[in-house]
Amino acid sequence: MVKLSAEALEAMVTDSPNASLTHALYWAERGWPVFPLAPNDKLPLFPNPHKNAKGPDGKPIQCEGQCGLLGHGVKDATRDPEKIRRMFAGRPDANVGGATTGRIVIDVDYQHDGTRVESLPTTRVHLSGRGNGNEHLIYLMGGAVGQTLTQGKLAQGVDLKAGPNAYVVLPGSTHPETGRPYTVADDGVEEHPLTDDEVAAVWAEYGAPLPGSRRAQAPASGSWRAQAPASGSPSPSRDLLAPGGPREPSKVLNALRNPPERGKGVTNDWLATVAGHYARLHRENREFYEVEVGRAIAMVDPDYEDANKTIESIWNTEHSKEGDHAFAVAQRVEAKLVEHDAKAAFGRALAELDPAPPFDLGTLEDVLARPEQEQYRIKGLMLADGFTSIVAQRKTGKTTFNLNMADAMLTGRDFLGRFPVVPVDGNIAILNYEVSGHQLGLWADKVGVDRKRLILVNLRGRRNPLSHEQDRAELAARLRAYDTESLFIDPFSRAFYGESQQDNTQVQAFLNDLDVFARSEVGARDVVLNVHAGWNGNRSRGASALEDHPDSIVWLRKSDEDTENGPRYLSALGRDVDVDEDQLAFDPSTQRLSLTGFGSRLQARREQKTTALEGPILGVIRQDPGLNTSAIEKRLRELQVRFQKGDVNQALNQMAQTGSVLRERGQFGAVLNYPAGQTLGIANGVVRNDF
Repeated sequence: MVKLSAEALEAMVTDSPNASLTHALYWAERGWPVFPLAPNDKLPLFPNPHKNAKGPDGKPIQCEGQCGLLGHGVKDATRDPEKIRRMFAGRPDANVGGATTGRIVIDVDYQHDGTRVESLPTTRVHLSGRGNGNEHLIYLMGGAVGQTLTQGKLAQGVDLKAGPNAYVVLPGSTHPETGRPYTVADDGVEEHPLTDDEVAAVWAEYGAPLPGSRRAQAPASGSWRAQAPASGSPSPSRDLLAPGGPREPSKVLNALRNPPERGKGVTNDWLATVAGHYARLHRENREFYEVEVGRAIAMVDPDYEDANKTIESIWNTEHSKEGDHAFAVAQRVEAKLVEHDAKAAFGRALAELDPAPPFDLGTLEDVLARPEQEQYRIKGLMLADGFTSIVAQRKTGKTTFNLNMADAMLTGRDFLGRFPVVPVDGNIAILNYEVSGHQLGLWADKVGVDRKRLILVNLRGRRNPLSHEQDRAELAARLRAYDTESLFIDPFSRAFYGESQQDNTQVQAFLNDLDVFARSEVGARDVVLNVHAGWNGNRSRGASALEDHPDSIVWLRKSDEDTENGPRYLSALGRDVDVDEDQLAFDPSTQRLSLTGFGSRLQARREQKTTALEGPILGVIRQDPGLNTSAIEKRLRELQVRFQKGDVNQALNQMAQTGSVLRERGQFGAVLNYPAGQTLGIANGVVRNDF
């Protein structure tokens, strides 16, 4: 476990680009629901979205977060890493608030005469950034009484924070007055589960009333008889009568609800069951144990002769080696049962709060019987309802490519003059993180994109809406209102809200979430994501998930010379997509793109080599007509002309096709090469010169 000393916190701040997010994720992993506080402050960062707002009835809106917006204080607290990343994105100086869900925090302020009473069990302590020793004693709720506690004051300078509606400032945050960090006194100390009896003792020592407690005050000293109620029918401890969730009532609870009649001969067995429970419950305090057992005995026979003997025997048995082992096992079992019940309850609650759309599920026969749908949006290049990535080298023209694609999808015009398109019925939106809105608008208009059906969301210089829940909800609603059918995101590197673009887990989580945003929240069918390529253009820059997730990937590459105005090349691969590399043509007057059919960069390199060799080859064969290919290669090497194996023969074939070289069979089948207008005739093995 990470040590959150002042030095460790300083290291976290130094090593992380977003220290607040690092701290928040750390505490969420350790069971604290967290939310952002204002920098150097104890107040929530997000303002109330319903401030001064009134409902249809004219009354102030009462909302605890069900609206989906942020700004509900501690109600925003969560342990979900993705939600935490969105809340803290772009806020490296925010403080971290922790909801006291499942915890009891006793806040001792020594400058206000607060004191720490002796009955407080040892537990984890958080130190205030004030620097004067003020401390938060962090306890887990270990009993039924703790479940009823909320916020309040125990004594002068001693405050209480408990339950999901209260919060404290967590270590890693800075104090509003001193600027010093909150820290953990000793990270090796665990949070102690505060039992009902410990709560009663602490509250009594502070002189504070215990909410909902009906427990009789125990005398300061005396035998179990003196500690039992003087008259009436005493109630057993509420520890046993508290609701037990989905599990059946325990054997002990049944025993206390049904005490035996006096003189029936079953008192010993009954007492062994009850006393054994209290011996385990109050393992650290024998006096509490004797008080509870005394009350139980009084329910059957206040004058029971073997009481002291039974009390001593059961206490010793439970504190033997075997008893300690059995207790430890029982605690582990109970903890696992509680965790199991909590997960089930959380799943049910989450399903009610955030219902998912129905599953697309059916037999193969059912699916095939559905009305036939188009397979492609752009035939051979982009699947319908698909996720397409455009991987492009820097300054390759991906924005122009996007606009040409959007225009084809809106009009149904063949894309790049080659790929048939099934046009969209709705509109197309571009989340533009990289180019100024005015510039993108001018380019789109020059391409001729429909002015009323292309939605530009210009995000350059603005916080990322995908990482901010309130912005995200508003953007999704507005895009849905525009009937957005296809969504372009340009580029991935700006839209990504994780910590590392090299981390497959984070990148895959982002891409999955992007699908949810586009399809479930916006209602779009097609997603197109621009991704920057590595330096050689052969793969995307970042985690491999960027190439695993898409249905198809379109690569845009420059020529090998990497010139600004040089040719661009396109290829594509994916599910039912396989397009060989071909050169793109660009019309600067209309900004339109088309495929030329000239082939790949490899073909272009070969043609360039052929062109470069034409002059030297003609010079050699003009000087010495009739040389074969090997002889020409030897002369070129003597002239220090650079070429590779096969280049000269390919160049000669190309020159023969254009008519600048004549190639004829000579003696013994050798291929002889001549400048145009010179030939060598062969008849009956006799060489003839006709030139």
